[in-house]
Amino acid sequence: MPIHIALLRAVNVGGTAKLPMSGLRAACEAAGLRNVETYIASGNLVFESALDAAGAEHVVAGVLRDAFGLTKNHALVRTADEVAAAMSGNPFEDAARERPNWLSLYFLSGAAHENAARIVAEYGGPERLSLAGQVSLAGHVSLAGQVLYVDFVNGAGRSKITPAFLDKTLGTPATARNWNTCGKLVAMARARGG
Repeated sequence: MPIHIALLRAVNVGGTAKLPMSGLRAACEAAGLRNVETYIASGNLVFESALDAAGAEHVVAGVLRDAFGLTKNHALVRTADEVAAAMSGNPFEDAARERPNWLSLYFLSGAAHENAARIVAEYGGPERLSLAGQVSLAGHVSLAGQVLYVDFVNGAGRSKITPAFLDKTLGTPATARNWNTCGKLVAMARARGG
């Protein structure tokens, strides 16, 4: 059965959208997803489902809405290959080595707005930004315009790269995971053969 990774947006952050991971696992299994695992409390799921990504996103969004009353949260579902492809396309290899907790990959729910590449290219820092070009793994995974890399050189605490800035710039919902979390989720999926 296909293995999926769900990345939930805006849960257990800053005291909002409280979501217990044990309850999330149970609700997802009750909704038909199989062998659901969570990783840290920021909303990361690895599970099995015969559904495609869009179908799995629909199920997870339904769980968030129906079981927890969360209607403004998004669930992005990717395969291990897609997350691994995003990691292989990382333009900031030094950040992955030296400060992996400050290197974030923003997964977009759709292609970025047509002006996003220009805005990203013109951004003055201190953070480094890059929007994914044509990234592929084994010749079949394409993530063009669907991943934004942000190297928070001085940490994210005082950064101008905020959810509001990103929503306006990208024109589509996005959710971030740091380099270490991406690697862990890929490892969890691959341990199941995904």
